Amino acid sequence: MIFIATWLVTLLLIAFPYPAFLSLALPHFGFLFVTWWGLMRNYQLSMTLLLISSLPVDVLYGTALGLHGLLFALIAYALTLLGPSIRQVNWVRQSTVVFVVLLIASSVSYWARTLTGQSPEFYILVLQAFVSAVLWSPLRWLYDGLAQYTQDIGAERQTWTDTPRPSNAL
Repeated sequence: MIFIATWLVTLLLIAFPYPAFLSLALPHFGFLFVTWWGLMRNYQLSMTLLLISSLPVDVLYGTALGLHGLLFALIAYALTLLGPSIRQVNWVRQSTVVFVVLLIASSVSYWARTLTGQSPEFYILVLQAFVSAVLWSPLRWLYDGLAQYTQDIGAERQTWTDTPRPSNAL
């Protein structure tokens, strides 16, 4: 339930129409989605779900199908390895590590896009990684709040179904 909720919020953030002057400074919300799952929920992370969830992101960004699957797997693997030590530091250090990991993912994205015939500008990918790292903390709080909300709904539904109903027997 949490995965679907965060995935839908991410797709809405990607598909939302932003003003033209923000086009260069938009974070990569798909990368931040995987970053949150890789750092905060790595014990619940499934590479199969990441691969399936990357397909609509490929369609929304207009890239080759499977490119974001590769990038999601790269980010998730790196952050799952770094997760326990990164979760315990402050948000500035977390953002620095997120920037380095997203910069590596942007380099792989640049390489893959040039192989498929696109001509991306590398500075735009670096700027996108930087903005994503800066916005990591607010988006983390958004995802944490969304996860808590969906857990509360699930717990409320569970207690509702577990309560005994009075019988109408006379």
